[in-house]
Amino acid sequence: MAEPRLDPTRALVLSLKPRFAEAILNGTKTLELRRVMPRITIPTLALLYATGPARSLVGTCIVHSVIRLPVDELWQRHGTKTALSRPEFDAYLSGRSEGVALFLKQPNRLPAPIPLQALRLADNFRPPQSLAYVDPGRRERLVTALQ
Repeated sequence: MAEPRLDPTRALVLSLKPRFAEAILNGTKTLELRRVMPRITIPTLALLYATGPARSLVGTCIVHSVIRLPVDELWQRHGTKTALSRPEFDAYLSGRSEGVALFLKQPNRLPAPIPLQALRLADNFRPPQSLAYVDPGRRERLVTALQ
């Protein structure tokens, strides 16, 4: 059976601490936690923006599934896929009864990180606090900012 086509109307930009962006790119993190359910069609391309000190677009991956589960069940079923310790997991989801899990596949490291300055010149990019949505034209301007 053929894989479904990526959402052609938009992609997701995920702001991540550099250690988590690296863990996604090296395949040890296959689940990204969020406190709020993103408004996406599955599957969706995700651009990985590593926050300070890296401040660079470093790669892409595919969000192939999204679920919402009670916090304890989420940890029990998927905690090992998060690259988090249990205290980090609990701190991130503090005050929430449920967490959102974005399941990731096909990590792709860009040939070279694209620094924030180049992203701003190419598209007046402002890193999102958590996540943002970009249309196909903007996505292309961002991933080709150094070319």
